[in-house]
Amino acid sequence: MPTTDEKKVLEIIDEEGGECSEGKVSREMGLRLDYIRTILGSMGRRDYVDVLKGGKVRIAHRGWKALGKQPKFRTPWESLTGTEEETPLTPEERYKKWTGQTAKSEEENIGQR
Repeated sequence: MPTTDEKKVLEIIDEEGGECSEGKVSREMGLRLDYIRTILGSMGRRDYVDVLKGGKVRIAHRGWKALGKQPKFRTPWESLTGTEEETPLTPEERYKKWTGQTAKSEEENIGQR
């Protein structure tokens, strides 16, 4: 469970849409930026937030659970899964979709050799 300061940090980031700068958190809490970075680093190691480049912070999945909410951001692997209608049936079709190749018949492949 996050501490009270960490919970306050998560609430501030949530008010900003799930992602904001370290400076915004510092101003809202009235604490120095170096102390906020220490708190965010600790939260990052425990997977409550993702610390991004450029001083941005995003609430991670575990942070959303600590707030009792659903994540607002999709995970990278959700784009690879689709509905049952979109999901190919055979492993070959899955591989071709994953690599971005168009499905060619075996005769075309044999004819090119």
